[in-house]
Amino acid sequence: MRHVLAGRLITVIIVLTMVIIPGCGGRLANWGKNAIYQGIPVNNKDGIAAVQNSVRSVAVYDQFTTRALFDALLLSDQVRTEYARLRMQRLGKNDDQYNAFLRRQLEENRHYVTFYILSTHEKPLGDASSEWVVLIRVNDKNIIPAEVKSIDIPLEYQLLFGNKYSRFKVGYSVKCAVKDKEDNCIVTPETKQIALVFRSFDKQVELVWDL
Repeated sequence: MRHVLAGRLITVIIVLTMVIIPGCGGRLANWGKNAIYQGIPVNNKDGIAAVQNSVRSVAVYDQFTTRALFDALLLSDQVRTEYARLRMQRLGKNDDQYNAFLRRQLEENRHYVTFYILSTHEKPLGDASSEWVVLIRVNDKNIIPAEVKSIDIPLEYQLLFGNKYSRFKVGYSVKCAVKDKEDNCIVTPETKQIALVFRSFDKQVELVWDL
């Protein structure tokens, strides 16, 4: 009889716990937020969300085996502007400092087309022995980048990559000059798209941005 009563008592305690704890949990969370200083929220959601929509990703498979994972961001004027805003805001800079920094960022786009790429550690880029070659496609023409190098992705760009960024991926800067050897602009007012092309011996994939 005692075992039966003890079993029923345990059942009642479990049921009451399941009913009471969720409500208490919410109250405890609210109490924690009020009792423990949370800092002043900074609203960056709109600008960040707009840039995160510019991130392009592709996964390459060979049947069920993953061959490569690439995430990329074209450093357009919009992206560089948001980066400058986030960085200067975090560093507590004033408007004049922000404007000067932004001008330098936008000036970079007058000389180079630049992408930031994330790739897994197992798939390095930019080496002669790399399985995957990176090309930039503009107006149906493949351009060999002037630079493909491993970099530490700045904190602000980590944020702009969103959940695509992780410590298991390596960051790369890929850039080419905006003018060819004949001093002709590679991106013209008629250019509708620009793409990153990843090519191996037996696979090719593209990430495309509308201009």
